[in-house]
Amino acid sequence: MLERIKKDLKCAYRHKVDRLNHVYGVRDTALKLGKIHGADLYQLELVSYLHDLTKYESLGFHIEWIRRYYDEAILDDFYDPLYHAYSASAIAQDTYNITDPDVLGAIEVHTVGKPNMSLLQKILFISDYIEPSRLYPSCVRVREIAFINLDQAVYEAINDSIQLYERTGGNIPRVAYEAREYYQKRTGGHACPK
Repeated sequence: MLERIKKDLKCAYRHKVDRLNHVYGVRDTALKLGKIHGADLYQLELVSYLHDLTKYESLGFHIEWIRRYYDEAILDDFYDPLYHAYSASAIAQDTYNITDPDVLGAIEVHTVGKPNMSLLQKILFISDYIEPSRLYPSCVRVREIAFINLDQAVYEAINDSIQLYERTGGNIPRVAYEAREYYQKRTGGHACPK
């Protein structure tokens, strides 16, 4: 299965080398975190390859696949650049016959998180945020935290992302606020100094 997905991924991103490198960076980071935190490495590799599989598809493509597999409310609550998380999960089900709810859930929540994520979901979420090609200050700070305290890293990443989108006027899904509140309580409510 992994070989087929890797082949499809290389084909899909043959003209998007930066995105392919991002996916490999997510995979490498996820495997490092998985070894530290005792996660299933096969599943981590699988979700790493699948999480951005539909990133560059058309808006119509995303809407079509979301309507086939999910409640249409996703289209109202999320904004366009985040649709790929759901269309990629739909493709994982349709094209690769993946049925594991944790794998599908990890793909779905990799953009904004959710409360009470599984270990697989947290590692994919944070690996997407901190992979080596990401160099902005929040990412560098969160990268240091992730290898020590995964829940704290998740809180920091969600909090920083919400603050950025609030400053820039981006549409923030309700689940992002719920995730921030959950991980704030779980970590004692303290952000690490910036």
